[in-house]
Amino acid sequence: MLGVDSSTLVYETYFLSDTFDYNFSRWFATPIVRLTFPYAIFLWACWKFQRFHFFCDTGLLPRFGTRRFSLYELRAYHLTKKQVFFYTYGADVRTTLKTKALGKYNCCLECPEPGRACICDDESGDTNILAISRYATAVFSIGDLIEYTPGSRNDLFFWPLDLEAEEGEKYRPRYPSELSESPIRIVHAANHRHFKGTHYLIDAVDRLRTEGLQIELELVEGIPNREALELYRAADIVFDQCLIGFHGYVAIEAMALGKPLIAYIRKPEKYLLDDEKCPIINCKPDQIGLVLRELTESRKRLHELGIAGRRYVEEYFSVEAFSQRLRRAYDELGVIP
Repeated sequence: MLGVDSSTLVYETYFLSDTFDYNFSRWFATPIVRLTFPYAIFLWACWKFQRFHFFCDTGLLPRFGTRRFSLYELRAYHLTKKQVFFYTYGADVRTTLKTKALGKYNCCLECPEPGRACICDDESGDTNILAISRYATAVFSIGDLIEYTPGSRNDLFFWPLDLEAEEGEKYRPRYPSELSESPIRIVHAANHRHFKGTHYLIDAVDRLRTEGLQIELELVEGIPNREALELYRAADIVFDQCLIGFHGYVAIEAMALGKPLIAYIRKPEKYLLDDEKCPIINCKPDQIGLVLRELTESRKRLHELGIAGRRYVEEYFSVEAFSQRLRRAYDELGVIP
């Protein structure tokens, strides 16, 4: 949409998707290839591309035992006058002391592997962000991740959805029925239970069931995105998380499908894109039971929240909306597409 010829490249894939222009995951199954081939790819990419987009812990060159971006790679892009943009996804910038300082409920609260799941070490994280900020054309954060990236931009909101994918079928909305008498169905993508506060949700649902509420819970784990979307589509409510303090990509997909979305947003006015229009139901762990009870008592409200969520995604998270934000960012940075 901006007139840029772009490609995606990965060395490994997650079970969610493997659709990338350059997917080297099979090649990298061999240790010697994993150690040597990236240097050839790096030289080829520097010859072929003008602009690079990375997360804050992963470049083209190998990293050895750390989540820090290669300083040699940063300097090489600088010397060859490449435009380099960095994005945050969470584990690449989230550090322990900063996270715990955010409040009672946080991502470190129930972490089973401190020092492994994220960059964790505050000194290492600060050093990494300082180096990236020095050489980057721009650093873009999103939601709570602005807390770890001083000086970054929090205006891009880089999680767009292609609402027209497959003739609109992939994200075709199915709003909760106002007339249904079947049990309320809650769906939760629980791939990382300890970070999402899954047990708080399970406990709340169990208590409500003992009180006689007709309510069901389905946990979505370890399946491809296409299959997960069908489970979201069948839901009356989608629960995202109640510890991290910001919503994930699942929330955008759920709202696109017309589902009421529950998540804990620590600072709505700071983290959300137009917080006054955003229909996400803000909920801490100790509020889950109350929130679910209120929602199950009004099928009409579920329907209305589903419609509001779809409209929110159409206005702010479509590919078209994102492309305009990216164009503005490029213009302000003096980058001409």
